[in-house]
Amino acid sequence: MTPAEHMTAFLAHQTVKRVGFDLLAQAADAGDSSLPTSPLRRRILAGAAAQLAGLGTVRLPAAGGRGWDHSAEPPLPLWVDRLTPRRARTQRPGPRAWVEPLSFATHLPLSQADLDLLSPINDHLRDHPDAKPVPVPERSYELYGDEKRLARITSHRLVTAGLLSISGHLRAFPSPAPLAMYELGPAPWMLIVENSAAFTSLRRILNRWPRRHEVGWLAYGGGDHLIASLSTCLDSFEERQHPADHLLLYTDLDLDGLECGRLAAERAREAGLPSLEPAVGLYQQLLTRLPRTVSPVHVDRIHAAASWLPEPLASHACRLMRDHEVLRQEALSGPEVEALLCPGRAVLPQLLGGS
Repeated sequence: MTPAEHMTAFLAHQTVKRVGFDLLAQAADAGDSSLPTSPLRRRILAGAAAQLAGLGTVRLPAAGGRGWDHSAEPPLPLWVDRLTPRRARTQRPGPRAWVEPLSFATHLPLSQADLDLLSPINDHLRDHPDAKPVPVPERSYELYGDEKRLARITSHRLVTAGLLSISGHLRAFPSPAPLAMYELGPAPWMLIVENSAAFTSLRRILNRWPRRHEVGWLAYGGGDHLIASLSTCLDSFEERQHPADHLLLYTDLDLDGLECGRLAAERAREAGLPSLEPAVGLYQQLLTRLPRTVSPVHVDRIHAAASWLPEPLASHACRLMRDHEVLRQEALSGPEVEALLCPGRAVLPQLLGGS
């Protein structure tokens, strides 16, 4: 179920007309364990609110009024007003013959949405039992005429329950956008940088490094895109015959950046990549810069996000965010990074924070 569907299910049990949006957000969090820690959580919740309003399920506060939380982008409503939906005629699905791979559907109480999902898959398995695997968006377009129809298929309840298989039933595989990678030298390591300014500075510095054999890969990515695309670097390593023994990540010292680091580290393990390590040397220098003030964040999320960092860096980051402060990468300028990385010493240990 999508966040909007979880919110709709919660609203169905409410009796009051006005419902606080924080309760709807909690319902969405409870239905998707990845949402509370997602760097894009606020954007996803805003999209779900707009979807409910577009469907006529709720009325949002007046635009520009006091009914909105503008503490971060995008703004979120403080409440919604429930609207009484028009009574729809119940559709009872008729009997159909399921192919053997989908025989589980015979014993399940299927909704109309389930039938809309499974029927084209059933027809495809019947007519093309030996279909070659294709990327999920291509299969989605073939089956439903919409390349985005299966965009969230991995979180569908039939998939998470182990009944519907993306590879076996859909004959498809994920095709995330590739990670932007640049081979600056032959060394077996890769540094991933979240922000374009810091990436540009490091690219210039490493391109001028006096001993080319010490320089490896430099990549650019952050947030959900990095988490989804991280496994694609395996293809680049194989194509260039240039593997990496060390993967380093440098993000902002804020909640989104550190949550991204923690989730990306989990994704690297799942993909069989080397452990994703913080670029401690850069973080240590970033901590010497002047922070900026942000809105308060729940302390549990702070500690969970900072757990990706080693001590004492994790404690410093927690203290920073508990004081409602963060450090963006832009606070550490290119000349300061260049002064930090001494050409007389090996570059990788410096990035890792060693001698």
